[in-house]
Amino acid sequence: MFFRIPRLTPGYIRYLQTQTAQTVLQSREGPVMQRMAILLGFMGIGMSGYSSRQLTLHYKPSSQLFR
Repeated sequence: MFFRIPRLTPGYIRYLQTQTAQTVLQSREGPVMQRMAILLGFMGIGMSGYSSRQLTLHYKPSSQLFR
């Protein structure tokens, strides 16, 4: 397979630098950020389920609905 190597312009070099810096920073953070994201996701799902349950438990239908 043949692929074209991009021309090394200053903008492309800067892009490569930012990509490398981002990769290094992500590897330093380790699994802590991933675990935090998963924890926050589960908390959001739990709060959504809880609030939905509270709404259905205390819901009183309108009397005008079934006329």
